[in-house]
Amino acid sequence: MRGKKVYLAELREGDTELFAEWQWDPQFMRGISDDVFHPFGVDDWEDMFGDPDSNEAFFFTIRQIKDDALVGFISLTGVMMKNRLAVIGIGIPHESYRGKGYGKEAVSLLLAYAFDHLGLHKVRLHVHSFNQNAIEMYRSLGFVQEGINRESVYQSGKWYDQLDFGFLQSEWRLLEETKVSRFKHEAR
Repeated sequence: MRGKKVYLAELREGDTELFAEWQWDPQFMRGISDDVFHPFGVDDWEDMFGDPDSNEAFFFTIRQIKDDALVGFISLTGVMMKNRLAVIGIGIPHESYRGKGYGKEAVSLLLAYAFDHLGLHKVRLHVHSFNQNAIEMYRSLGFVQEGINRESVYQSGKWYDQLDFGFLQSEWRLLEETKVSRFKHEAR
């Protein structure tokens, strides 16, 4: 899965050490959806990537095309093949890689994998209401807000909502057709 800036790959030697080092960034930790009570050690990061033969979770590293540098990670978890549903998660732990479009391209690549390769019907995600950059990115990709889990995130002494977004395979197909049609029109 390759884009213009990044590609998705397997976990490589040295990646978990970088993740363990980068996780200390407060902005990164603030955006994590799950409760994290202790820092992840190298073994915890390896365990997170789990079994490469699993059909219930798919974890990838995000790497720059220009120099193969590790940017972050992205996943499809909670995969239910009968219901053709999964939850997307993404993390770009080091601040120098944020705001460059890497996350948006990685999510787009993972959506293509989910819908075109796995044949999923729907991909979901959860995001904190204070993470406006992520919310704008998800909406720009075509995700639709489906719900609000009120005051479910406690951060810096305040309660925040968690927003639930979804993207259907039919919506993805329509957007992809629109892109192809626009490209053909511009090529004339």
